[in-house]
Amino acid sequence: MNSNYNDIIDIIITLIQDEEIASSIAVSGSIVPYIILGKESYEYHSDFYVLVKEKNINSVRNKMKKLSKEYQFDIVSDSRRYSKYDYGFKIKYENTTVGFFPYSIIDNNFSIKTYGLNKDGMEVRLKTKIIPNVTKSSVIRLTKFTNDKTLRIMSPEFVLADKETREKEPGNPTEQTMQLLSKICDESVLKVVRQSVSNTKVKMQSKSLKANNTILIIVLVLVAILFMIITYVCFKK
Repeated sequence: MNSNYNDIIDIIITLIQDEEIASSIAVSGSIVPYIILGKESYEYHSDFYVLVKEKNINSVRNKMKKLSKEYQFDIVSDSRRYSKYDYGFKIKYENTTVGFFPYSIIDNNFSIKTYGLNKDGMEVRLKTKIIPNVTKSSVIRLTKFTNDKTLRIMSPEFVLADKETREKEPGNPTEQTMQLLSKICDESVLKVVRQSVSNTKVKMQSKSLKANNTILIIVLVLVAILFMIITYVCFKK
C-alpha cells in the first residue's frame, strides 16, 4: 500500500489548529520518529493513533464532529454506540483510519482504553491496558512540528518498547522505522519504560451486538406500525 505520510500530516495540522485539542492529544504509532526527525516516510502507517486525555475525550469528540463538516473526514465508529463506557472513537481520512483513545496517568499508572469490532461487526472488544510505574515525562513529549507549532507525542522510548512486545502482530513498523526509533531513544529512559511495559496488565471484555440489533429492529417495527396507524387515522378522517 502507498505511503499515507501526507494524509497523516494533514490530519495533525487540522488537529493542532484548535488549542484545546492540541493540548489534549498525544500522537502515537510508527509515525513518531519521522515527526521527531522531520523526515518524510515512504511507508504506510496502519498503526497511527491519537491518545486523548480521558477527561477531555468527549469534548474532543464533539469538536471532531464539527470539524468533519468542514474537512474531508468522517467519524466511522464510536465506542459509545456499543457501550455505556467511553473507549474513544475512530475517523477516516482518505485511506487512513485513526483511533482517538482515552488515556490517563494517575499515581504513575498509565491507562489506555481502546476498542475494536470483530470482522462481522457483531461483537465489540473493549480493552484497557494499565502500565505501572510510569512518569508522564517518560511517555509523553513535546516536539517541534511546524515553524510556530509544537506537538504532543508519545515518546520514542514508549513507542519502541510497545512495538517490541507486539513484534509479530500485523501493522508492526518496518525494520527501518525500528532503527530510527532506536537511534533517537534515550537508553536510560528506554530501560525503565521497557520494564514498565513488560508489566502491563490488560483487562478485556467482549460484548455481543446482536442484542442491540434486535432491540433496534423492534423499535423500527414499532415506529413503522405507529406510522401506519397515524396514516390510516388521518386518511379515514
